Amino acid sequence: MSRSKNIGAILCLMAMAFFTGWPVWKWMNARAVSASLQERTKTLVEKNPQLQLAWTIAMQDDVLTYPEAKVLVEGAGDKVGPEE
Repeated sequence: MSRSKNIGAILCLMAMAFFTGWPVWKWMNARAVSASLQERTKTLVEKNPQLQLAWTIAMQDDVLTYPEAKVLVEGAGDKVGPEE
């Protein structure tokens, strides 16, 4: 019985480490978009005031990531390439 409790405890600790580490990993891997894409996105937000709330939320951490920029640019009706 003791052996199965040890295995259960180890699996529980591994699951806790995974679920604790995942947000930290995502935060550390967030890369900013290029300056040209950020400027293009900012210009589109200024032309489309309905995107201002999404821009404010995206810029809360002062870093505009590619997924955030993609949502904003597509919300304005433009396309964004994977290499921008």
